[in-house]
Amino acid sequence: MSLALDDLLICCRQLGHDKATERRKEVENFKRLIRNPETIQHLDRHSDSKQGKYLNWDAVFRFLQKYIQKETECLKTARSDVSASTQATRQKKMQEISSLLKYFIKCANKRAPRLKCQELLNYILDTVKDSSNGAIYGADCSNILLKDILSVRKYWCEISQQQWLELLSVYFTLYLKSSQDINRILVARIIQAVTKGCCSQTDGLNSKFLDFFSRAIRNARQEKTSAGLNHILAAFVIFLKTWAVNFRIQVCDLGDEILPTLLYIWTQHRPSDSLKEVIIELFQLQIYIHHPKGAKTQEKGAYESKKWKSILYNLYDLLVNEISHIGSRGKYSSGSRNVAVKENLIELMADICHQVFNEASGSLEISQSYITTQREVSDYSVHCKRRKIELGWDVIKDHLQKSQNDFELVPWLQITTQLILKYPASLPDCELLPLLMILYQLLPQQRRGERTPYVLRCLVEVALCQGKKSNLGGSQKSDLLKLWMKIWSITLRNISFEQIQAENFGLLGAIIQGSLVEVDREFWKLFSGSACRPSCPATCCLTLALTIYAVPETVKMGMEQNTCEVNRSFSLRELIMKWLLFYQLEDDFEDSTELPPILHGHFPHLSLEKILVSLTMKNCKATMNFFQSVPECGYHQKEKQEPSFSAVEELFLQTTFDKMDFLTVVKECAIEKPKSVIGFSVHQNLKESLDRYLLELSERLLSNYSSETTNTETLVRCSSLLVGVLGCYCYVGVITEEEVYKSELFHKAKCLMQCAGESITLFKNKTDGESRITSLRNMMHLCTHCLCNCTKHSPNKIASRFFLRLLTSKLLNDIADICRSLVSFIKKPPENGQVESMEDDTDENDYPASSVSDANESGETQLSVGAMSPLAEEHLSKQDLLFLDMLKFLCVCVTTAQTTTVSFRAADIRRKLLLLTDSSILDPAKPLHLHMYLVLLKELPGEEYPLPVEDLVELLKPLSNVCSLYRRDQDVCKTILNHTLYIVTSLCQGSMDAENTRDAQGQFLTVIGAFWHLTKEGKCTFSVRMALVKCLKTLLEADPYSKWGILKVMDEDFPVNEVFPQFLADNDHQVRMLAAESINRLFQDMKEAGSLTLLKALPLKLQQTAFENAYLKAQEGMKEVSHRVENPELLDEIYNRKAVLLMVIAVVLNCSPVCEKQALFVLCKSMKENGLEPHLIKKVLEKVSETFGYRHLEDFMTSHLDYLVWQWLNLQDTKYSLSSFPFILLNYTNIEDFYRSCYKVLIPHLVIRSDFDEVKSIANLIQEDWKRLLIDCFPKILVNILPYFACEVTGDIGMAQQRENASKVYDMLKDENLLGKQIDHLFITNLPEIVVELLMTLHEPATAGESQSTNLCDFPGDLDPAPNPPHFPSHVIKATFAYISNCHKTKFKSILEILSKNPDSYQKILLAICEQAVETNNVYKKNRIFKIYHLFVSLLLKEIKTGLGGAWAFVLRDVIYSLIHYINKRPSRFMDVSLCSFSLCCDLLSQVCHAAVTYCKDALENHLHVIVGTLIPLVHEQIEVHKQVLDLLKYLVIDNKDNENLYITIKLLDPFPDHVIFKDLRSTQQKIKYSKGPFSLMEEIKHFLSVSVYDALPLTRLEGLKDLRRQLQQHKDQMLDLMRASQDNPQDGIMVKLVVNLLQLSKTALNNTGEREVLEAVGSCLGEVGPVDFSMIAIQHSKDTSYTKALELFEAKELQWTLTLLTYLNNTLVEDCVKVRSAAVTCLKNILATKTGHTFWEIYKSTTDPMLVYLHPFRTSRKKFLEVPRLGRESPLESLDDRSLWIPQSENHDVWIKTLTCAFLDSGGTKSEILQLLKPMCEVKADFCQTVLPYLIHDILLEDTNASWRNLLSTHIQGFFTNCFRYSSQMNRSTTPTSLDSEPEHFSRCCLGKKSQRTMLAVVDYMRRQKRNFL
Repeated sequence: MSLALDDLLICCRQLGHDKATERRKEVENFKRLIRNPETIQHLDRHSDSKQGKYLNWDAVFRFLQKYIQKETECLKTARSDVSASTQATRQKKMQEISSLLKYFIKCANKRAPRLKCQELLNYILDTVKDSSNGAIYGADCSNILLKDILSVRKYWCEISQQQWLELLSVYFTLYLKSSQDINRILVARIIQAVTKGCCSQTDGLNSKFLDFFSRAIRNARQEKTSAGLNHILAAFVIFLKTWAVNFRIQVCDLGDEILPTLLYIWTQHRPSDSLKEVIIELFQLQIYIHHPKGAKTQEKGAYESKKWKSILYNLYDLLVNEISHIGSRGKYSSGSRNVAVKENLIELMADICHQVFNEASGSLEISQSYITTQREVSDYSVHCKRRKIELGWDVIKDHLQKSQNDFELVPWLQITTQLILKYPASLPDCELLPLLMILYQLLPQQRRGERTPYVLRCLVEVALCQGKKSNLGGSQKSDLLKLWMKIWSITLRNISFEQIQAENFGLLGAIIQGSLVEVDREFWKLFSGSACRPSCPATCCLTLALTIYAVPETVKMGMEQNTCEVNRSFSLRELIMKWLLFYQLEDDFEDSTELPPILHGHFPHLSLEKILVSLTMKNCKATMNFFQSVPECGYHQKEKQEPSFSAVEELFLQTTFDKMDFLTVVKECAIEKPKSVIGFSVHQNLKESLDRYLLELSERLLSNYSSETTNTETLVRCSSLLVGVLGCYCYVGVITEEEVYKSELFHKAKCLMQCAGESITLFKNKTDGESRITSLRNMMHLCTHCLCNCTKHSPNKIASRFFLRLLTSKLLNDIADICRSLVSFIKKPPENGQVESMEDDTDENDYPASSVSDANESGETQLSVGAMSPLAEEHLSKQDLLFLDMLKFLCVCVTTAQTTTVSFRAADIRRKLLLLTDSSILDPAKPLHLHMYLVLLKELPGEEYPLPVEDLVELLKPLSNVCSLYRRDQDVCKTILNHTLYIVTSLCQGSMDAENTRDAQGQFLTVIGAFWHLTKEGKCTFSVRMALVKCLKTLLEADPYSKWGILKVMDEDFPVNEVFPQFLADNDHQVRMLAAESINRLFQDMKEAGSLTLLKALPLKLQQTAFENAYLKAQEGMKEVSHRVENPELLDEIYNRKAVLLMVIAVVLNCSPVCEKQALFVLCKSMKENGLEPHLIKKVLEKVSETFGYRHLEDFMTSHLDYLVWQWLNLQDTKYSLSSFPFILLNYTNIEDFYRSCYKVLIPHLVIRSDFDEVKSIANLIQEDWKRLLIDCFPKILVNILPYFACEVTGDIGMAQQRENASKVYDMLKDENLLGKQIDHLFITNLPEIVVELLMTLHEPATAGESQSTNLCDFPGDLDPAPNPPHFPSHVIKATFAYISNCHKTKFKSILEILSKNPDSYQKILLAICEQAVETNNVYKKNRIFKIYHLFVSLLLKEIKTGLGGAWAFVLRDVIYSLIHYINKRPSRFMDVSLCSFSLCCDLLSQVCHAAVTYCKDALENHLHVIVGTLIPLVHEQIEVHKQVLDLLKYLVIDNKDNENLYITIKLLDPFPDHVIFKDLRSTQQKIKYSKGPFSLMEEIKHFLSVSVYDALPLTRLEGLKDLRRQLQQHKDQMLDLMRASQDNPQDGIMVKLVVNLLQLSKTALNNTGEREVLEAVGSCLGEVGPVDFSMIAIQHSKDTSYTKALELFEAKELQWTLTLLTYLNNTLVEDCVKVRSAAVTCLKNILATKTGHTFWEIYKSTTDPMLVYLHPFRTSRKKFLEVPRLGRESPLESLDDRSLWIPQSENHDVWIKTLTCAFLDSGGTKSEILQLLKPMCEVKADFCQTVLPYLIHDILLEDTNASWRNLLSTHIQGFFTNCFRYSSQMNRSTTPTSLDSEPEHFSRCCLGKKSQRTMLAVVDYMRRQKRNFL
């Protein structure tokens, strides 16, 4: 030990001497020694080494404590009855002791905190708690605590949770004392700091502190001046923000309790402004907690109570008065005051207005209970003071109108603006016009005060609000338009006022955005003259205008036009470009020194460039829309995100399930085919002008460049402008990337950046100068902003790539060198510096021992609260900030450079950056170095670009040490974890360097594992755990199988997918909800693909394990709370835990089809077990079912009801009887409704359990015969029995028991007391239904045995969710079919032979399967139904040669078109399940085609074109089925080219694409087509016209259209002859027919698959044809071939109609819509069952038309005809004598025509039995109604004996056309409100479209073609 330390040790021992005089002598020596540099050096070294055997600062402090204790005891034991001077001496002695302590602490900790925190805290707490120590000791210790402990970050982090809580308790106890000896301001400040520390460093808050705060606020009510109350309330705000997360209900109840006290303090105590600020913050916080995101009702997530409502009204009244007082004070003040009120008060007032204003607002009487005293409150005889207040928008309007003083007016303008901005829906439609009128009246008063900007801002919000309203009335719109036009004119006139220019442009933009007025030419003049200069608001407004309106070619500039422009006229576009670029035409342009504003102002990224490029394009509006449609780059979006309390508000809404973000994830089936990029044309002269302007601008900058004087930012901005313009041109396809690099603009941009780079070189040589640092920081920000590291194709990305090419190697290396020098340049404090003397050490900020008033409080609020985080910018100098900016820029450069060619070596720069993390340089204890490492962690890996693995290892090396150093600093830990998110994607690279990869993964997982270990030990706060959950979530996304994501803790391995669910039982609600919301990562493989998140399911076992773990963990949390349920404080906890459980189940429901049923059952079970609230469950299920595409919640629940009931009954517990099932979740209010609606699901489950008593109970409850119910459920009951009879039992005990049970149940059913002998009859009559039910049980296991191998095993579905029970594999279903056929009395070979006896059975089964497929949006269920379809059709194809009882043709056609419709609805991108479905579809189509060719001869003739046309696009688009499809095409065309039945059809096919893949197919088809020689153009056109394709599949003609265009292009000379011939003979002209055909094709293409492609192909053909005289086209009357044929074959009208209708219905059978097909089937069966139908059949079967072959299944027995009952209405005319029925109202044409046609059918006027049977089709298909309507009218008139019908129909048809004329003439006139109002009400609502007019014209046309004697 050194001599200096020896002296100090001797001195310290002497301080403990028994004699006071000796101690006094040593004190001075002690102070001298601890100032000694040598002593300080030794003590510092010993303290840092932490070796206890040497004297260090802590040992000295222990000696000092003993000295203080001795002196204190002496003072305590001294006599108390002494003179005043002796008392004063003692006081002085105490002050000297305290000063010595403070001096010692300052000496010890001056260089770094070296005293132990625990010892300091223990001493302070012991001193403060000991009341005998007096006020002086207590105050000094408190000052030490506040200044020397709580302000030191090291101590801040070392204070334990227990010590934080003890500090809070001790100082709250002190504060609540009424003693005058206590400095309450100091105590309050300490409470604020300790509360902050407690909330940020621990999770140990408890509810007793709520009582502390509550008592402090109640006490403040009694005191007129409450010292330190603002600090107490500030601490309360901090506390509540943390506490509310987990205890919202408690916080709301506490708010209801204490806010009246704060209202009293505000109104009665005249609080200071600082106190008011805190009270406002507290009020605002309570509003957020009670009404998250403005929720107004409990159903929407608000927390309401009567007391709270009363508080809101009183608070509203208080704020109205406060704002009035503020206005009055401003009005009469002599100095200059700001007319605006502070934003926090305005926001609070807007939030309150939103809550208290409603539709019925008016006067309201409120009780001001907060004014009464505590004694009066307890005295119930005292009535609360009552007061009448005004509510609603009338209040706002009155305040805006009653005063002309700005001080009184502006606050209400602010409130109105904020209210509409935040809650646009709060402005009722009826208030829009009056409010706008008031604002308009305020607007012209320009020179009266400062109100104008506020009026304009308010108008902006009103304009935006109106733009969102779609239901305004006609007259209201008209009045609003007039006002907006006036406002528009005023705004245009005032645009030149610079003070309000931003607001004026904002208003113009809002008006344009809402399309409130038409933009006039005066508007465009703003951007082409001298009225204003280019600015950010101006360009934003211009962008909106260009997006919505077309730019006029010219505008008259009046007198402003320069005489220099006489020789050249400029278009408006060019004038706007010149205005933007500040381009001068004068001769002295070169001498002009003023730069364009765009080079020294801040503009949105690429906004100027997009405007300039759009202006040079021919379609300016389309180009700007194209630019605006690109989503904003994620890299630039992140900069806008700011943390706030809104995250907690969202948490509240998630807890009440009013916000369900987990349901917005993109589903696979929602992926749409990307649209092709539209080609844009450029105005070459305008582009050249723009290039010239930009070149001159850049040349001017370069010529005036000086490295000393030129602003570097200007050079960078100009360079960015040039590459931005080039990038936008490149994005729209005007120029290529190669042309850009050769362009002069790019060369100029490079020169500009080289000049800018010189400033970097200068700074490198001399790194000082504050102005230069600021300039370089701005330059770095600009350069970084020009770069974009997203992978999405966008103008940003292209411009970023160009800008990157400008950066030279020297520039980046210079910046890297500067970074190296800056990080090494550290100003070190003197190690051995002298400490100031005690006399110089008086601290002005020390608080005195006591305080009588709060006079000392002024200025205190400006001091920081608590210790400053090492992440705070205050630690950094300007040089440090420049260093970090440069570092970020370099990171973005090397990250972005990975995918493009650049002028520098990114790897070298990255290596230089990584050298900064070397242990010789990096000192994480320094704030700058910590910031540096965080920047590298976040920016270097990049989100889209993985870091090379060897660099990743280097980057991660310091991570463990940094985390270890800051492990107690929760804020830093959270930040580190959040910054490591970007590293995860780099950890899962498929790198060849496996060793480095494992090393990097190990380093990262070690850190994550350490944090998880700390979490389990309770050493991480919720914020760190939140960050940890995000890390684990990201890890699961990168490694969903946890192959390498394994945390090693205490020599034990924990896979991340097992660790993650444990956070569901976390103590913090926010952590639990985040884990619950992210639990889908355990079920899905999240892979980023462009802008879409494709969700791939994980293997079944992983999903099932994940569900069990997640559910058990969430359930575990519920059980923990339920044990402590007697504690009333646990209300929040119980509610939150329930929300977590419900969230977990909801997320699983949404993301895991294989666990969907299981999750749904758990939900039902949890409702009973855990008391989950039904309204919350229903809210979740309604949203989930809506996401899944179900129309109603009942539909979703019913689809799973079989499984839910089966599981419910399997619980075999009396608590889980059928009557206790939670039927409320199916929206049933009582058990009777549930049974009545669902008995077909319930009874089979009861029957198979032999519970016939329960069946009888259900029957009795719904008042039905129980045997009748059994008969209704018979098919489904058999499905639970027959398969067990059919399947083999090979040692399976469970199957044997089920067979035994099935046998027992079947025997019971055969009993005479049940169904008896009628079972056989039921079996035969219900056979199709039984077959469907059996098929629907199909569930093919993923791994079937070889003996059970089926065709379906080629399409495995290990992730196919099991259907409702029971379910069986295909071999069991086939065995069951065989069993049924064997049991049949005639012993048929197969079940199909039985079904063939009634051919209609096939149609029923196929239609039923299709209906099931259509009803679901679940891709897995669809896939299973495809397998069912595949299975049944495969069975049919095996028997197709038998004819299937005459149904073979129908079956083949039905299957072919069903498959083709599915192919045309395919997603653009396949994944797993949809690919399986598609492969099934293609495989089945191939089987059908093979079977048809083999067994059915000419069956494919009529369908080959459709099949081939559908398959051709698949060869290119769908790689997955490429070979499968190509093989089928080759089979159909090449293998069957000699097939006599297919030869002609192959000849008529459209040509195959001219592509190598189709080479053989194209060659084969053309050989057949041109077998007799080449075609002329006429033959080609006739060939094209000869193909008739089903209208709903126009895409099958695409290749034919392309070939036709080639032919037309190549044979222009022949086309000219054909055109002349068509003009001479229009009716027979081939070109006229071609144009008609093309127009018809384009018409059918609308709203069909391939619409765009077909329309473009048709347009190309018409373009080759050229201008057509459409009068020739118009005379071509479209003839219905079936009707023409009917006229030739039949004389009877009824038979003519029958042929037409049957032809239509036959064609409808191949439509995509299952509902339409089902209706067609019903109509066909009924028509063919009538006598007319039989007559028609007998006559028509002799024709060659194959229609009857297809209709064979619908023909019934001839024994009995269907009798159609006549509708005998008393007055049939009345039902049709309704004007609204004949004139379309607000609904669309389809609804109108269906309603009208059905009204005819229901009227009873129709006599034809055929027409009477058409209602099913008329209800679903509008086109069919248009066909039928003329026949219905004709039929009625045929029987009209007294002309009553004729008069009625004539009147209404005439009325229809009269309205048509009035409507069209009205549309041709200028629409004014007067003329609109003059029309009848019904006319303004009518919707007489062209389709409706054509329909009625067709009726008239048809009737005119009939013989006159019938009319």
